[in-house]
Order: sequence, then structure tokens, then C-alpha cells
Amino acid sequence: MTDTLHLDILPYEVLLTIFDYCDAFDLVRLSEVCKRFYEIVRSDAVWIKKSRGLLVTNQVSERFRKRCNPVLLSPRSMWLVSYNWQYGRYERKTLISNKVKAMPWLQMTNDTLWWSGSKLLYGVKRSSKYCKDKVNVDIKYNNCFYNNICGADICKFVLCGNFIISGHSNGDIQYWLDKSHKGYPSVVKILRCVHSCDIDGIDATSQNIISGSVDGMIKIQKNVDIEEDNFDKNEISIDFMDKIDRVQSLVIDPTGTQFAVGSSGTTIIPPLHLINIETLIRYTMFDEKRYPWKHGAGILDMVWDNPQTLLTCGYDTFVRKWDLRTEKCVSSWADPNDSALYCISSDYQYSIITGTQHACAAVLWDQRMCNFVQLYFINSQTFPLRSPIYSLRFDSSQLYCALDRHLVKLNFSGQSCQRNNYKQFLINYCN
Repeated sequence: MTDTLHLDILPYEVLLTIFDYCDAFDLVRLSEVCKRFYEIVRSDAVWIKKSRGLLVTNQVSERFRKRCNPVLLSPRSMWLVSYNWQYGRYERKTLISNKVKAMPWLQMTNDTLWWSGSKLLYGVKRSSKYCKDKVNVDIKYNNCFYNNICGADICKFVLCGNFIISGHSNGDIQYWLDKSHKGYPSVVKILRCVHSCDIDGIDATSQNIISGSVDGMIKIQKNVDIEEDNFDKNEISIDFMDKIDRVQSLVIDPTGTQFAVGSSGTTIIPPLHLINIETLIRYTMFDEKRYPWKHGAGILDMVWDNPQTLLTCGYDTFVRKWDLRTEKCVSSWADPNDSALYCISSDYQYSIITGTQHACAAVLWDQRMCNFVQLYFINSQTFPLRSPIYSLRFDSSQLYCALDRHLVKLNFSGQSCQRNNYKQFLINYCN
């Protein structure tokens, strides 16, 4: 009589190969079979291969890791958090509520979330407690750092080194010193009347500050030492008033050699332009011959996925992916509610999240798929919100959405979050 063979006596490497064919739910069941299976399933070796293609949690890009809190997730935790993103399992919390409506803007680092609305600037401190063996991310929000500006509304702002550089509705640009470790930001420099009207696009590198206003004016200034008094001698003014209508978005590429400008698209000139910072040559790469632009298909927000790839969104209700090497739109995704897209954010790999004009909806996209992955409706029974999502930012486990009166956070790191699978609801409704 031969001895009975048992699966649990196989070599470790053989079991790992077998477990690679199992999905996550089967692995959880296998961990309950015996002590050896439990120890193998709890190890990172089983989950590393499964975590490589995950959405949101796959922190390949260094730019994305700089805004993540916690900075790194274990492979097993990556799968669980990614599952929560895809199936709408999250906890909702309102961080800021205002009585006055505004058109806010967000920027984020791994330790601070910055929010502007009207004349106010908030810095929300982020801290986390993280356990490697299980998802236990506790983001704490300390008292908001608050500063009231004696001037015009903040339209857009950007983080650059230790400074926050903001563009205002009266054309001023202000330098704020990031003193978040002390509890507040403070204005250290004001550039008066850089533009004559609202600055709706602004970005900066260590060398340059580039801004664009609603009258079509674009200005490039050297980002010199903050102690210098004379900024005018470093200013280069590019006047596109006769060729480009209202500037609505502006972003510098990761190499700092060129920048993209998005306009309202209400003229015969296409709304997407590239400008070389050194030569100041403007190149309307995506003209009518290369892409059939519709009238009014303005670009409201953009993000560089990498130096060769630009993502845009706007009034035409599409997310578009532009390849600068082929000078073509290589992919596009239509909003499921046929809504204008006000903002866009990326993890610089597969994941994209957009904020829509209607229904307080944020949409998760996978660049490898044709359809959207999930919908997140930011409104709740307590706050029946109808505001657009004007700006949003996300890291591996948190999504922040800026509405006209509220700043809302969705936390996807919990193990017992309520499931809100709005994608399935939408599919069932349409059928």
C-alpha cells in the first residue's frame, strides 16, 4: 500500500507556482487550510506578481510616490486597496465646509493637502499610522492652517520647492512660504499686476514661472531668489490675444523644456498648444488636419503622464491621451454621464480620475481598458450636493475632491468599508 500524497508537503517553490494560478479570494480560502498555507499566503512572495498590474496602488512612478501617504504598501495590502477602488468600498469624510461658494483648487504632497477657495488658503496636515501586515491606514487631519489674503480671489496655485505660488483674479502673483511645520503659510512676495485679469493657468519650475490669463496673455518669468526686489527685468511676455482665446489650463512638462496651454476652443484656432520655453516657438500640434476639433471643446485641465504623453479633459466630455511622438490622439474615453470634465489627475501609469460637472461624480479610468472602472458620487444623505468637482487629487488609498462649498475625502484603505458599486447600478439602470 502506497503512502497518501498531501499537497502541503510539496516544496515551497512548487506551492508558489500553484498559488500563482489562484485569484485573491482563493488564496484567502487556502490560508485557512493549514498553518503552512497560512504562512505562505501571508508572505509578500505570493502577492508580488499579482500587485504589478493593479490600479492606483501600483506606485511605480516617483512623482506619484511623492504624494502618497503612506509612501509604500505591502503587496498584499496593494491588492486589497486596489479591490476597494474598483468596487467602490470607501469611507467618506467632509474635511472643510464653507458658507460661501467658490471655485477651489487642490495641490498635495505626502504630508500636506493644500486647498484654496475665494480669498482663503488652507493647508491640511496629513499623518498616517501604517501596519505592514494588514491595511490599517489612519490619516489624521490636524487643525487647518489658515491665512486670509488682503486682496483678490485665488484662481490657481502651484507648489514649487518651499513655496506656494498663486495666481489671482486681479492679475497678481503671490509667493507663499510653506510653513506647514509651524502651522501656517505666509505671504513673502507679491508681484503686482503681472496680468490685467484672472490668472486661470499657472505652473512653475525652479527656473521659471509661467502664467496665462483669460485675455489670452501668457507670461514667462525667471523664478529667481525670493530676496530679489526687481522681477520685471526677468519677465518675458508672450501675447497671444489675437490667436488664442481664453487660457483655461497650463502645465509644464516633467523635463521643464516646454509647456502645454489649453484654451476655451471658441475660435477657429484649436484649443491645445505646445510652447518651447527656451525658443518661445509655439506649435499647434493638434490642428484641424490632425484632429477634428469641435467648436467650444475647451480644455479645462491637463496632466503630463510623461514627457511624451499628455492627458487632457474639458467641455467635450472626453479624456484624451496625446502622443507627442506621433502627434496624434492615441486614446479617448467618454464620460459615462455625458458630462463636461472639470479636472483630471493621474498616477503616471495606468490610473486616471476625472471630476465631472454634474452629479458630484468622480470617475476612475484604466488606460488599458475602453470603459470606465468605477463611479464615486461625492454627495451623501447629509449633504445632498449638486456641485461640480472643480479639482481633485489622489494617492494610493485616498481621494480628495474640492466642491464649491466642501472638501471631501474618500478613504479606500479600510477592510470593512461599505460597498458603493455605482458602476453596476448604472449598468442595471441602462439595461
